Amino acid sequence: MGRLFEIHDQPWFPQFLRDQFVDGLQMVLEVMETYQPIAQLLRERMQECNSERVVDLCSGSGGPWPSLARHFELQGAGLLEVLLTDKYPSTTKLHDRKAWAAKGIHYLEHSIDATCVPANLQGFRTLFSSFHHLNRDEACSLLQDSVNRGQGIGIFEAPGPHALTLLSVFFIPLATWLFTPFRRPFRWSRLVWTYLIPIIPFVLFFDGFISCLRAYPVRELSEMTKGLGDSGYRWEIGEQTGGLLPIRITYLIGSPLGSSGGSADY
Repeated sequence: MGRLFEIHDQPWFPQFLRDQFVDGLQMVLEVMETYQPIAQLLRERMQECNSERVVDLCSGSGGPWPSLARHFELQGAGLLEVLLTDKYPSTTKLHDRKAWAAKGIHYLEHSIDATCVPANLQGFRTLFSSFHHLNRDEACSLLQDSVNRGQGIGIFEAPGPHALTLLSVFFIPLATWLFTPFRRPFRWSRLVWTYLIPIIPFVLFFDGFISCLRAYPVRELSEMTKGLGDSGYRWEIGEQTGGLLPIRITYLIGSPLGSSGGSADY
């Protein structure tokens, strides 16, 4: 599936439309509580690693971390420090940084490529619905780099070549049309690119479908981790279902044994 491409990944796709895309994607993830099924597992693995800092890669508009942070807090977990990073940082979310900082969530304004994470960014790494954007060599390199740096990593993919998941993609444009007027803070630009010129619903549908075809299956994730366990890591690979839609969340978690959370200057 290497020749398949997603529109919002292309350099020619305007940044202002990319901002609208990632904002719409985050809205759908939040409304459907897509990643709630893995919240407890993620929290447990972070606690085992003594990690109180998250370095989220390919964050887009924040992904599920705002809702996950609330979930952790309700479950009695301490306040996390979450560093959101992206190769193309969302300009709209950079404007919202003050409100997010009060919740321990910081959106870094400079570009961070998931294939070349700076050495000073230490913490439990997470990727949500973005690992399939990396080719096989890049994906293996990221896993190896996490091992070399002694950092835990959690990869969670809602897209996948499963019948129910593929069918759920058809719901995305409908969800976008239904919930966009209630998205806060309100922005007129959302209405323009959702209703008047419906580019965002189309790109969400197209890229969502392509993502399902590009996602790495459990078998291939297992192949990627062969040999990495010899470096004092425990790798867990599986699928979890739940949320409002019965789709499978594929996960790959690497936990360094006997490690502690690092510090970072950003």
